[in-house]
Amino acid sequence: MAGYGGGDDGVDLTELTLGLPGVNARKARRARKNGQQPPSSSAMMQAFVKVSMDGTPYLRKVDVAAYDDYGELVEALNELFCCCSIGLMDGYGDWEHAVVYEDGDGDWMLVGDVPWEMFVSSCKRMRVMRSCEARGLSSNA
Repeated sequence: MAGYGGGDDGVDLTELTLGLPGVNARKARRARKNGQQPPSSSAMMQAFVKVSMDGTPYLRKVDVAAYDDYGELVEALNELFCCCSIGLMDGYGDWEHAVVYEDGDGDWMLVGDVPWEMFVSSCKRMRVMRSCEARGLSSNA
C-alpha cells in the first residue's frame, strides 16, 4: 500500500486510520525495533478490561493484549495509578498492592498464576488491592 502523503516515511495508510490511537502504533514500533514486520491490523488482538484500585474513586481501562508479559503490565499499572508499590504476589517482593483479575468463570485469581496467553484470553476485569487482602488468593502463600 502506498505511504501516506506520498513521502517515504515507512508509515502505511492503514496504520494511521485503523484501530484505537496508540495501540497499533505501539505494536508497530515494537515490531520494527525488534527487526520484525509489523503485524497487520486485522491480526492484532485487543483485550480491553476495566481496572480498579482500592482507595481510588475512578476506574481505568487497559488493553492487556498490548503488553508482552506480566512485568510490562505491572509497570504500566504503576504508572497509570501513580504508584510504585504494585507487584506480583510471587513470594519475592514485599509489595503494598497486588493485582487480581476476574476470569471467564467469575473467579478472582492472582495475576501471574497462569501463563500469559491464558491470562490475556480469560481476563474480564482487574483489581489492584492491598497485598494483605490478596494473600488468601495466592497459590504459594
